[in-house]
Amino acid sequence: MTKKYFTVAEANALIPDLMECVPRLQSLYSSMMTQFPDMKQVREKVNLNSGSPQGAEYLRVALTANEVVKHFEDMGCVLKGIENGLVDFPAMREGKEVLLCWKMPEKEILFWHDLNSGFTGRQPI
Repeated sequence: MTKKYFTVAEANALIPDLMECVPRLQSLYSSMMTQFPDMKQVREKVNLNSGSPQGAEYLRVALTANEVVKHFEDMGCVLKGIENGLVDFPAMREGKEVLLCWKMPEKEILFWHDLNSGFTGRQPI
């Protein structure tokens, strides 16, 4: 499979989709952490074969969240942080692989960083 590289325009074209998907994913993950108190104990004791009456609903939420994450992967972008809504797009800049960096609720791609510097190394385009 060939790695997809984005232009700034291609990445910007996906922002409306991200503006819907990121909050949805944030809500699902928040739900998983707050609405299923039994599941914290289940996750901690998973090797003891424990269960929970909340298990089926938790699994439904987790599978929905997984579908949203797969949607990011299918688009070719890289989800870097759910809580802070951080998404990177592989790109080429001056013959070098970099990441175009978007953070919720930015309206367009304004920054990039090299592969090793991460969010703190963001530089203006």
